[in-house]
Order: sequence, then C-alpha cells, then structure tokens
Amino acid sequence: MSSTRDRVEKARAKGRQQADAWNEAHPIGTRVIAYPDCRPEYDAADAERTRLVTTTRTPAWILGHGEPIVSVHGYAGGIILEHVDIDDDSPLQDGELLAHVLTKQNLTRIDDWLDRIDVFAKSYWETVEGKLTVTGLRIGAGPGRVVAKFGDTIIRHADGRFSVRTAVEGGVR
Repeated sequence: MSSTRDRVEKARAKGRQQADAWNEAHPIGTRVIAYPDCRPEYDAADAERTRLVTTTRTPAWILGHGEPIVSVHGYAGGIILEHVDIDDDSPLQDGELLAHVLTKQNLTRIDDWLDRIDVFAKSYWETVEGKLTVTGLRIGAGPGRVVAKFGDTIIRHADGRFSVRTAVEGGVR
C-alpha cells in the first residue's frame, strides 16, 4: 500500500513542479494551441478537428493523481499541459481570446460550443451550382451577427463579441 501511495505522491510532486514552472513562465492570457483530445503526432486528423487557437483562462494546477492541466477559452475543463503548445505565431490580437478556422468537419462542434455558451448560431446557406448548400455559419442575432464561411477564422473577443477574418483564396475574397 505504501508503495502505491509513494508513487502517487511522487507523481503529485512532479506535477506540482511542472504546474509551478508553467505558471511562472506563462501568465493567464497566454496565447496557445491546445489539443483537448490528442496531439497531432498521434492522430493528425483528430487533432486538427479539435485544435484550439486560444488563450489560457486559469493558472495550471494538478489533478489528484498529479497530472498538470490548464484551462483555455473555448473548452470547458482542463487540458493536460502536454497537449498545450505556446503559440508564438498566434493570429490572436489584443482583446481576442479564441480563433477557430471554420471547416465542414468542425461546423457541428463549433455550433454546439456556441450553443453551450448561449450564442445563437445556425448554418449559413447559399446557392452553389444551382443547389442550396451550407457554406458557413451565422453567429449571433440582430445587427451584430457575423457570417463565417468555410476557411474563415472566427474570433471571440474578450468583450463577448465575435468577428470573422475572411480566408483569402487565390488572393481574392
């Protein structure tokens, strides 16, 4: 029994040390890329679906078994530090908390996330080659709503509003 307790205490001490080092080097609001499910080197397709370009919203802490984690904007709960990379080339600017590139693959996930934070969103439809087709996502209601088309980057601002950076295909759009 004591050997199990010793292993857990050792893991907790190591995790605490990692969390403390993270907190010393990276204050709340640090721009990061987080992979809640798995890192790209393990499953590139899954990692791309769940990749978050975001900022930290808490200091790092440890779970009961010692794993160090941190919370980020756009994800409820903590993400283990091994799945969080500092984003030195972040597209985020001052006052921006989160950036999602909208794709056909992540449309449902982003729509569900917006629902969870009580932001109205619905598919955006256009006629493409004579057929009514989903081409993006409408976010918000009223005059402040924005439309993100596939390939565009959805930005969440610290004041709660959303904006869109349009994708540039072939230099035009």
